Amino acid sequence: MNKLEVEIAHQLSRDEARSRISQVTEKLARDYSAECNWDDGNRLVVKRKGLQASLNIADDKVHVDLELGVFMRPFAGSIRAGIAKQLADILA
Repeated sequence: MNKLEVEIAHQLSRDEARSRISQVTEKLARDYSAECNWDDGNRLVVKRKGLQASLNIADDKVHVDLELGVFMRPFAGSIRAGIAKQLADILA
């Protein structure tokens, strides 16, 4: 798998960041057939065919570790940019 990282700074409390991110997990499940589960209070695990990600909420940033399967690799740049933009919008 191809590994990518995305990091977005924020000025929210961890609870508020988690709340905002939680609001989009239903959309991920519906639109992308993704399985989204909170592993603990501040770590979201997202899985779907060809992609696995963990999103960790810290006091001042959200860090995403993303692994792409072979068929998703050609889209790595667009996927990374899309995640960064969406997170920046959610956490603004």
